[in-house]
Amino acid sequence: MEVITVVLSSLLLLISPVGFVVDQVAEDSIRSRLLGVESLQVRVDNGSPLQLLQGRVNRVRIAGRGILPIEGLRIEVAELETDPIDLEFNSLRRGEVVLDEALQGALRLVLTEEDLNRYLASDAVAKRLSALRIGGLNPAQARDRDRYQINNPSVQFLSDNRLKVSLELEDLVQGGALQIDAESGLSVSAGDRLTLTEPILSVNGSPAPARLVETLLGSVNERLSLQRLERSGITARVINFSVQPDGLELAMWVRVDPSVTAATAGEDAMVEGKP
Repeated sequence: MEVITVVLSSLLLLISPVGFVVDQVAEDSIRSRLLGVESLQVRVDNGSPLQLLQGRVNRVRIAGRGILPIEGLRIEVAELETDPIDLEFNSLRRGEVVLDEALQGALRLVLTEEDLNRYLASDAVAKRLSALRIGGLNPAQARDRDRYQINNPSVQFLSDNRLKVSLELEDLVQGGALQIDAESGLSVSAGDRLTLTEPILSVNGSPAPARLVETLLGSVNERLSLQRLERSGITARVINFSVQPDGLELAMWVRVDPSVTAATAGEDAMVEGKP
């Protein structure tokens, strides 16, 4: 979600209450919110000057390559096209960005295996993995949550929407490590859920027990549901999903409810002491 957040938040800052929006200003705004970008093209269909002053834009189209939205993660291709954007005029005059109508758009991302593995090997991911607790499949295992640590994660893109994830599970108490290899297909269900299909799990080269595979499968599938985002006012649906050796491609329709920006504006006002 970091990618979606960065791109959408950039779009919401395209309009200034004291000036006019132009493509270059929009591009500069987005570049300023990214850690890096190799190429970026922005097109703003802005209608009339009156529309702009009222906080309305007909459409925004963004096409970027080699984008770094967060430290260590490079996105090969990112494209975004929005429906009309309508910002609440009174808030805009105060310098606040609040949606008057829901923001909708289509987002397309392409990731390469090389870029994803570079990110998995980064310090940021290592820090997150060190804080991850392993265990808890049943109450008797809860005490072992601090015993194991995940090291050296990597991913391999296969054909036909399948991928392979490999990692080492280090035993911090007794020493030694287990080599975990998991291969699975990925499919889209109802547009809002990525589902693991035909998973294969091995530990040190030997097949894992079917019961363990089923337990892990249920847990991972639950986390892959996009419905989790709806509680925060963001609705997302997968339009296209493809995994091939040359890359992973994801196309989504995204809707941001006005309540998302209203809440943010309210927090900013409290910080600045505004009424």
